[in-house]
Order: sequence, then C-alpha cells, then structure tokens
Amino acid sequence: MTVPLFNNRNLSYWVAIALIDFTVPGGAEIRHVEKYSGNHVEARPTLYSSGNFRMSTGKVEFKTR
Repeated sequence: MTVPLFNNRNLSYWVAIALIDFTVPGGAEIRHVEKYSGNHVEARPTLYSSGNFRMSTGKVEFKTR
C-alpha cells in the first residue's frame, strides 16, 4: 500500500501516517492522521491506552552519545 503525504515537512523527523483503532465493534478502523513532529525534534510519538497520541513526547530514537 502507498500512502501519500500531503505536507512537505523536510525538518520533521517523525510522521504518524495513520491511526488504527481496534476498539471498533466487529473489526478495526484505519484513519488518516498525518501528524508531524516539530522541526528538528527527534522524540518519537507517544501512544496512550485511550487510543490518542501526541507527537514529539516520547523517547529520542536517533541520537547516540
């Protein structure tokens, strides 16, 4: 499957393309969300048990020291 991105955010390191909701009776629902991290922010998104998520609030994944 190919998912187009509609915004050109060259300075964002993370993008959440879709949200899959498994709480829908009888199956799952896939929603297009296309949310980007802040510019030069390396913290990953955080997914909460409520099904909501926030960008740029999780663990930093890319830099090592």
